[in-house]
Amino acid sequence: MKISQSMGRLIDRWPGKISGLTLLCMFFISNVQAQLPIKIVDGKLIRDDGTFGKFQTQKYTPLVDSLNKSLKLNPKDTTSLFIRSTLYLFSNDVQSKPNQREKGTLENLILAKDMVENAVSYGMQDIRLKILRAQIYRELVYRFTGDESWMFDSKQTAVRRKQFNRYKELVNKYYQELALSDSSRAYDYNKLKVTYVYPL
Repeated sequence: MKISQSMGRLIDRWPGKISGLTLLCMFFISNVQAQLPIKIVDGKLIRDDGTFGKFQTQKYTPLVDSLNKSLKLNPKDTTSLFIRSTLYLFSNDVQSKPNQREKGTLENLILAKDMVENAVSYGMQDIRLKILRAQIYRELVYRFTGDESWMFDSKQTAVRRKQFNRYKELVNKYYQELALSDSSRAYDYNKLKVTYVYPL
């Protein structure tokens, strides 16, 4: 009811006609936000859906499908980019996928990274987006911290070291920016900075 009333007021004020697609997108965004409750705890985004431990991916399959369809129609929808990248993070973070080299995890986190960077480039200013970005890069760093000495030759190791250092640099840059702009949580952000080095 509240969504319908707010839409009605917006239509009354709109200078011209609002298309059916616009109304559908507005409703979709409000509905999606309600389906993925999140909160900020200790400088990190965590789910607030009453579940604990490993992320229950199957619970959010309909939402993922809706987001994928929405982004196919409008790749610049920052809300959909934010929520889809959050779902990628939750389903591929250390809590859900503790094995650093688990198949598909790094690739999914890179997809999340690209989505969150797109949302930033399209002008989304939500503090949660900035936290999400730093959090995704922190998870990316983690994927390079296992014992890889038996898996890669010297050239491959050099490439991975370079990638690790780049992600680490961005993690610490983004947490420093958050510590300055959101000073009430500065202690939490500073604790989340990465200090370890690539193991090889």
